[in-house]
Amino acid sequence: MKVPGGRDNNIFRAKRNRMEEKKIGFIGDVTSLEFFRVFGADVFSAYTVEDAYRVIKGLKTSDYATIFITEEVFDSERFGRYIMDRKLLVIPSLKSQESKKGYHIVEGLIRKATGMKE
Repeated sequence: MKVPGGRDNNIFRAKRNRMEEKKIGFIGDVTSLEFFRVFGADVFSAYTVEDAYRVIKGLKTSDYATIFITEEVFDSERFGRYIMDRKLLVIPSLKSQESKKGYHIVEGLIRKATGMKE
């Protein structure tokens, strides 16, 4: 298929194929995340920050489009660089009523993106 200007569409197809090869991962308590395994996502069990750190260190993060981590096992100091690289996203889990770390991180990103002050 030709695109305007006579260039071949293979360039766009190649980029799309590279994106399709990336995986999605989830780190946290299995009870909250097992559901995502049905959709082909990689689910890694972690019940502490240290468990999550070992999982991330053992992963080849370049194979993943994104990795979701439950807020109970997230530590901003340890995982901050992955957040900045947009590889790691904090999500709430079934147990997340107390801390709401994921909520506060997402709220901060929205405020930053929209230019809102606290």
